[in-house]
Amino acid sequence: MTSVPPVDWSLAERLGARLVDPGPELPDAELAEVVAGLRVAAERADEIVARTTGLQAPPGAPPLVVDRPTWLRWNVRLAAGLFAPYVTDSPTLSDRLAGEATAIQVGTVLAWVSARVLGQYDPYAEVPRLLLVAPTVAAVERSMGVDKDAFRLWVCIHEVTHRYQFGQAPWLPEHLRTLVAQVVEAETPSLLGVLRGGRSLSFAEVALGPEGRAALASVTAVMSLVEGYADVMMDRTDAVFGVATLREKFDGRRNAPGLDAVMRGLMGLDVKHAQYTDGATFCRAVIDRVGVGGLNRVYERVENLPTSAEIADPAAWVTRVC
Repeated sequence: MTSVPPVDWSLAERLGARLVDPGPELPDAELAEVVAGLRVAAERADEIVARTTGLQAPPGAPPLVVDRPTWLRWNVRLAAGLFAPYVTDSPTLSDRLAGEATAIQVGTVLAWVSARVLGQYDPYAEVPRLLLVAPTVAAVERSMGVDKDAFRLWVCIHEVTHRYQFGQAPWLPEHLRTLVAQVVEAETPSLLGVLRGGRSLSFAEVALGPEGRAALASVTAVMSLVEGYADVMMDRTDAVFGVATLREKFDGRRNAPGLDAVMRGLMGLDVKHAQYTDGATFCRAVIDRVGVGGLNRVYERVENLPTSAEIADPAAWVTRVC
């Protein structure tokens, strides 16, 4: 088994905690209203997602409504758990220095991302959980000038859809873990590169070799499906007031030029954006041909997942699977 340098995850957590922007200062009453509103929205979203997607999932744990530092700590520990099996037992000085450098990168990136993430579903937690980042939701709904109840419900539909995807395909978390292991086995030079994933990391793709590149492409294809499917489903419901306006304003914010766009590119987060857009395009095209029920065949077995080539050619996936 290929080993990776031991990352100083406590350093990543401490650095991230110092760098993170806690978000808007809300009066206690307003903060309590945001937290309660998100919990209500998540509960409502459950029935909407079941009806809209046609997927099934076992009952989920109550959502965790968190602040940005808590989200950051959660994700540092998630990364530490995912990569623990590959850490070398006998690190050299060079390994330790590389691990510290990666910790600095991870802490810095997660601190920046924490101000932009609205929610997250973690299928790898001891009890899989939905996290909703209250200060970021509050800041975005203010900046967009939208109905707060509609926006919170819309966000929760996206995140709850992830719970149904993984619930319908309980083999999916382990499949993703296996793909990441294949990337690590290909001796990627940057653990952060694996955490980012995606097509913009050409330096890593060259170093990975054919097998590693194939595994990385598979990770990107799966994540494109997961994120694109959730984006499509949050727009298909008639239960959210003004959903078309929400999408227009949110995409305008997501695609806005300027420093934010520059930082996304520097950190490789433009890849995450591509996953949403490419995956959503794939899902819409498949639904046009075979309906939501046909698209849901992706969750029946590993072999039905789209390849990276099929994400770009939905008709090829329909021909192969349907």
